[in-house]
Order: sequence, then C-alpha cells, then structure tokens
Amino acid sequence: IGNFDGVHLGHQKIIDELVEYSKIKNCSSAILSFKPHPRQFFSDEYRNFQIISEEEKIYLLNKQGIDHYFSLQFDENIASLSPEDFINKILIKKLNSKHLVVGYDFKFGKDRKGNSSLLQEQSKIHGFVLNIIQPITSNHNSEVYSSSRIREAIRNGHMEKANLFLGRNWSMQGTIIEGGKRAGAMNFPTANIVPGELIHPKKGVYAIRARYIDKWINGIANFGERPTVDGKRLLLEAHLFEFNQNIYGKELTVEFLTFIREEKKFDNFALLAEQIQKDIQLVKAYHSKQ
Repeated sequence: IGNFDGVHLGHQKIIDELVEYSKIKNCSSAILSFKPHPRQFFSDEYRNFQIISEEEKIYLLNKQGIDHYFSLQFDENIASLSPEDFINKILIKKLNSKHLVVGYDFKFGKDRKGNSSLLQEQSKIHGFVLNIIQPITSNHNSEVYSSSRIREAIRNGHMEKANLFLGRNWSMQGTIIEGGKRAGAMNFPTANIVPGELIHPKKGVYAIRARYIDKWINGIANFGERPTVDGKRLLLEAHLFEFNQNIYGKELTVEFLTFIREEKKFDNFALLAEQIQKDIQLVKAYHSKQ
C-alpha cells in the first residue's frame, strides 16, 4: 500500500519482497495506490508534485512482476475513514488481503493516525500476515531512499542523485510542438515540449539523451522560460546531436543526465548563440566520457 511515486530503489525492495511472498503463498501480488496523491488532495500547493505519471508507474510495477494495480480514488469518503475502517472495508472486505508488505513509515487513515503498529494489532484480529520493511539506504552515502529526497534533487538540478535513487534516469515525456524557430535560425534546431503536471526540474541547461521511437540520441536541452526571447511559458527545448528529422507532433522521451548551468538572459542573440556553442562542446565532452 502506498503511492510508490517514482518507483525508486527503496520501493523496488518492498515490491521484490511482495512478489516473493506472493509466489511462496500462491497468491496474487497487488499494489494499492491513491489518485490523486493525498497531499495534492489536501492542498493546492502540491501542483507539479509527482515524479512519474501513473502510466509509467504501472509500467515499472508490471516489469517487477506485480499481478494487479489498484488505483483508489482519494476523496472525502476515503480521507474520512478511520484507520480501522480502512483496514476492514478496503483491505479485508474489498481486497481479501492475506499478506501486507509496507514501509516502516507508512501512515494511513483519517489524520494519518494509522501506522505499522496498528496494522500489527489488526493483523491478529483479521488474520493477515504483516511485513514491515525497514529503511533502505543508498550504498553511495547511506541516505534513506525516499520520494521526497528525489523531488528535492530534481528541483535543485541534482540529477545524478535523483537518478541514483531512482535506479534509472528521470525523464520527461511529451508531444513535440512547433516553436518560434529562432533556435533553428541559429543552426540549433530544437524539439520543444510543454511540461505537464509532473514535477519541474530546475531551470537551466542539461545534458540529456532522448528516445524517439526506439532510438536513443544524445543531446542538450534547456528547461525554462527563455528570457532572452521574453518567453512567457515554461518549455523544454531539446537539441539532438546528429539528428535532423521533422518530428512535430511526435512523442519524445527526454532523460535528464546532468545540470550544466542556470538559465540566464543574454543582451542579444549573438551572445546567446555563442554561449550555446560553448554549452554544446561541454555536453559533448560529457557524453564522450559516459
């Protein structure tokens, strides 16, 4: 049970144990998640909060061998359930749960009063087995894997840390739209994507790689409002190396690898073009070392 936002390495540990238990007990494995995220339900401040889309979450869970994914509509009715009612009405009567695997810090029910201790008590009443997964830490720096730490890393442009905790590169997907063609006029054509509802990375220039259809292409991207051209909206502009196809209206997945520099306003396009060339050289050097 949980949101599993990001399906990071800590989540993957829990899921591995769940799948293993399900095989031993000859039961189906299932994830129970919530939509929208409870934090988004209770506060408008949590826009652009989630690390991955529900579609990507389901794909990643399926890859790990989960049999079923249940998305529970989080509304006033669910929010007002006491922890005991949540267990009885949802976990027992609806899902016929036989074995629960949760993280050590799992909270649930009205006012988040339910915790692993309550689950332990209720397991004796309802006859289900409970496994509590203790904190799972990174071998790199002993930090606990958590979605909140990944969000913080993405917002600060610390992509290496976010990618380390995720166990893969964080990405942004979208449909390519036509831009103002100024980049193309500077011999720097870009594939432009309007960011969706997911978390936004720090504004600036990144080394990236992009997947178009089934091919991966190295490149460079700017995420921001393009202050030199008085941009008014956020845009991801990706320049793909050695790629010159017309892909307007197509889908592109852009993986963020490392932060290069912050977005800034230049006095004129000549200075911008000069900086872009420096950025490209830097990013190509980065890719050559990977």
